[in-house]
Amino acid sequence: MARVLPSILSLPSLSCDGPSIHSSSPSSISVSSVDSEDTESSESTTTSSDTEKTLKCLTGHVYVGSNSLRAEILQKIFDRHSEGGLLTLCIDELYDRSAGIEYPGFNYIETIVGVAPAAWKLETFGGIEYHSASFEANVVAAEIESRPFPSTKATQAFHLLAFSVASLRSVISMASACSQYTVHVLERPTVVFPPLSQTPSFSPSLKTVGGNIPTVEEWVRLWRAWDMVTLGMIPNTMLLQKPIDLRHKCLFYIGHIPTFLDMLLSKAIGGAPTEPAYFWNIFERGIDPHVDDPDHCHNHSDVPECDEDWPTLDTIMDFRTGVRGRLLQLYEDLSSGKRMLTRNIARTLVMTLEHEGFHVETLLYMLIQRAGTGTLPPTGFVVPPWDLLKLQWDATPAPTTESVVLGPATLILGHDDSEADDVLHEGEAEGRQYGWDNESPARQVEVGKFRAAWRPVTNKEFLTFWRAGKAELPKSWVEEDGEIKVRTVYGPIPMDVAAEWPVLTAYDDLAAYAKSKGGRLPTEPELRLFLNTYDVGYEGGGNIGFRNWHPVPATTGLESEGGRGSNGGVWEWTTTLFDNHHGLVPTNLFTGYSTDFFDTKHQTVLGASYATIPRLGRQTLRNFWQRGYGYAWVGGRIVWDI
Repeated sequence: MARVLPSILSLPSLSCDGPSIHSSSPSSISVSSVDSEDTESSESTTTSSDTEKTLKCLTGHVYVGSNSLRAEILQKIFDRHSEGGLLTLCIDELYDRSAGIEYPGFNYIETIVGVAPAAWKLETFGGIEYHSASFEANVVAAEIESRPFPSTKATQAFHLLAFSVASLRSVISMASACSQYTVHVLERPTVVFPPLSQTPSFSPSLKTVGGNIPTVEEWVRLWRAWDMVTLGMIPNTMLLQKPIDLRHKCLFYIGHIPTFLDMLLSKAIGGAPTEPAYFWNIFERGIDPHVDDPDHCHNHSDVPECDEDWPTLDTIMDFRTGVRGRLLQLYEDLSSGKRMLTRNIARTLVMTLEHEGFHVETLLYMLIQRAGTGTLPPTGFVVPPWDLLKLQWDATPAPTTESVVLGPATLILGHDDSEADDVLHEGEAEGRQYGWDNESPARQVEVGKFRAAWRPVTNKEFLTFWRAGKAELPKSWVEEDGEIKVRTVYGPIPMDVAAEWPVLTAYDDLAAYAKSKGGRLPTEPELRLFLNTYDVGYEGGGNIGFRNWHPVPATTGLESEGGRGSNGGVWEWTTTLFDNHHGLVPTNLFTGYSTDFFDTKHQTVLGASYATIPRLGRQTLRNFWQRGYGYAWVGGRIVWDI
């Protein structure tokens, strides 16, 4: 069961005298070792604190200096001082450990959560001194709004990276005006993705630096996310239901993921199918019917027509366990030298892991349509404190200017990673960045001068357009008792809470909106140039990788940050058709992955959503969706010709 933060009316704005303090580089974060886990550990997606239905107050508090944000320290501090699965952590950029109860920082914390200065006591762990308090504290109501603290500010981004390395997550944060003091409410959720800079590539030689071949630890982390979604969020009553008519029943996807892995392992290293072998017939490929003509669909698996003919969930789980065991045996053989790591095997490992990562997100596109009427909220994560978040989001600073001029510029799209070269360089597998066929080869394009909106179109902006009868109701919205609400995995929430989020809707409607503003949607090169220039990504505090389970307001366009920020956690549409390009060599591992969709109906989309695993947020990756398909988490920004 999800934990619930106390209801908070408002938070005071903090201010303090003195210069603004900036934290040290994120590169100083220590990497924590990943504990080895067997495959069955991912069966449990709850923590002991999930038994708490509500949390009436925050009782565990720690005050620490920013130079102590090392993974092993944060983990131990959380273990020692969290209460009810939550910890209030105050980070001081100029922490004076010898301070007494008159220390100004303690006074600021008292204004935030009501912890009296006398309640703090000095403690030592691993040579690090910090203060702790066990005190039943409630956030103090105030008449002034809480000061927003965008996650993409340098100090905040550094904190978030430190937490992710320690497998912790900031539920909400508040900062003083000078950024010396930051208060985070932390949890240890079911899954946290570490920064890519500290996610090693698998290397049997133990000598190679770089590359993106997944390790066993990366697989286990993804399995934890997949099992949380499929086994924790889909009740048994929904397994044979279709939350979206244009897609399969939920049970199909639970069987599809291990089947795809099993088939590609056999293609790469040989061997018979994992039993039951007939799963290859019914779970190989999903469906993507044309939105305008559902009877027209590319090649896909023939699935049972009657509910009673589907395999049971227990049978699929046994199959899944067998396939995962087969994968782990491959890693053991590669590590021991029994089998050589070839480019073909390395590409298979990358492709199958990223395929599963894509499906975590696309399955959530389906499940969110039934959130509140079937789909369960994610286990091990605090229910967002919508009232407090609304106060912060409403106060998000607007861009310094409406738009920015970019170009003319020369841009490199993609990278050189042709599957056709794998046989020629079979033994040169390590230290490479593997991708999908449509990412290769690297190609130079010229981008003309244009003007781009700093931020994607918001729910509030599109609501006015929709009320004028100029668009269909977005699939990300729902009308309840005459009120328009926005869908989340926790159920629909009022529009005024999500007003500043990017709107998620079909290409056709966003193209019409852009035209009504005298502009258009960007081409792929234009959007790539904008994102390369101004998007900070996961390591810069961007809202991807389940940092939140919902979009947030965009933060790009602030002069104080050089315009850099996040688009709020959505993919973005482009006017570029998803099609062939010079030098593209179709994959033989996943036949038809790209070429099946060169049908003039799919648009190229770029970026990443809040549910995109971090490795899929790379700059060369290209996603694609049908223009009329409104279920994907894709937004859009306006550009204007100059």
